Amino acid sequence: MKTNKSIFKNFFIISLSLFIAYVFTGCGDYDAANLHDLPVIRIDTLNAASIADRETWVPMTFSLTDPANPSNDIPAIEDQQIRGRGNASWTLTPPDGKKPYRIRFRNDQKQSPFGLPPARNWVLLKGGAELNTSFGFELGKRLGLKYTCSYNHVHLYLNGNYRGLYFFTEHRQADPEKIGAPGRPKVDLTEGWFVEIDRYFDEAPKFRTANYNLPIMVKTPEDSNVDPNEWSFDISEFPVFDIVVNDLNNITNLMASDSFPENGYRDLVDIDSFVKYFIVQTLVKNNDLFRPGVETGYEIGSTYFYKDKGGKISAGPIWDLDWSFSPWEFEGEKFLPDTVPYQIHPWFKRFHDDPVFHVRYKEIWNNNYSDNILTMSNFVDELGKKIRKGAMQDQKRWSEGSIDWHIGHIKRYFFTRVSYLHNEYNKVDVLPVSGEFDLGTAKTFTLAAFGDITNMTASLQKGSDSPFEIVTGLTKTQTSAGGYLAEITVRQKTSGADKLILKGRNQEKDFTINVELTEAVPKL
Repeated sequence: MKTNKSIFKNFFIISLSLFIAYVFTGCGDYDAANLHDLPVIRIDTLNAASIADRETWVPMTFSLTDPANPSNDIPAIEDQQIRGRGNASWTLTPPDGKKPYRIRFRNDQKQSPFGLPPARNWVLLKGGAELNTSFGFELGKRLGLKYTCSYNHVHLYLNGNYRGLYFFTEHRQADPEKIGAPGRPKVDLTEGWFVEIDRYFDEAPKFRTANYNLPIMVKTPEDSNVDPNEWSFDISEFPVFDIVVNDLNNITNLMASDSFPENGYRDLVDIDSFVKYFIVQTLVKNNDLFRPGVETGYEIGSTYFYKDKGGKISAGPIWDLDWSFSPWEFEGEKFLPDTVPYQIHPWFKRFHDDPVFHVRYKEIWNNNYSDNILTMSNFVDELGKKIRKGAMQDQKRWSEGSIDWHIGHIKRYFFTRVSYLHNEYNKVDVLPVSGEFDLGTAKTFTLAAFGDITNMTASLQKGSDSPFEIVTGLTKTQTSAGGYLAEITVRQKTSGADKLILKGRNQEKDFTINVELTEAVPKL
């Protein structure tokens, strides 16, 4: 009898322990001790109210505990706010699923989590085993892309229930302190601006550019009279936004002009920021910048640009890389044929019609290739080790893909894509790729390369019988960071068509490029 009592006692203790673990976590199928490897955020809404939508702020208490660095701890603070956030990440997730959130602290209680500059607004993105966003933010940081967001993986408890592994970072906004911080560009709040270009086009103030039809949503400056949900919004009724409308219409008009690129557009944009921004987006193949659409052939999602007072239009911060590292873009070990090395939206693509931009793209890639790009593979391994336990618990909670599969996929994708891009970026390109002429007119073609171009020759396929003639032979210019530009000017003499054959040597390889020369107007 004594033995039976002992067995019953032990059974009761074990059962009670399991029950407590289940109640404490909201999920009884994982080891709660494993949650001590990463910071933990606890959010308790007032009266355990649900967070039902992206509009309603819900009162809550917030706390942060970091077992690895207690100096990051934030003791429980009451009377703060939380609501839903995101587009597809919110709407496509079931009501009881893993949702993204926006956090807002009281103005007199701005917080500095993880030692970051103080701010009211922060976000919790769905993390899990997903390394895409961390990868993109880290690469942007390594390339020196200004105002790249921070990233911290945390466990989230909501009203006592374990909700999984999340990604804690800045809310997208201009820095209210006007000094600049990770994820928050320095923008003068009256003479600067911060905008999002996004296909949803669902938040006022908003407008579309006259050229390229870009769907612009203005984050800064602000006007309290604007209803963000007003679909028939007329931005011309609010003079505070004139600076944004004028700046973006001006730059897109210049870029659409026949006088591009030698029309002063370079004085208006920070070329390096656009190059670095495009490199990150292209390397991870973020389909928010490559997605087919109805307006211009390709749509843009979650893309940000800013301009400070007296400054240039700059790209960033990077955001929303959910659609990157697409697993369906593989066919066995090979990328599908539609893979391209440069952006394909007409506005983004237009930058590459400028030889100065194009050669700078090659320079920044090559000058960062060994130390900052190739080593991203090591970063994936290190981050994978750091969040492995947490990702495994998240997988048990939500039955999502394993951390090992995700690491393996990203590394496979990375090595395949980086090899492909490195080969493409070290080719000699000719801008423009072909030429249409009016009789008697001349056009200049530019070879853009990284590293010296040697043994250059230029000839017309039809030789002395060609309807074209070479006016100015190949002239070569070296840039300051390893790039080379070589120019040649051709003129049409009589009606007809021909090919300009350009040859030379670059990167220890011989190249031959044929440039089509045709009449702009067909003969009657």
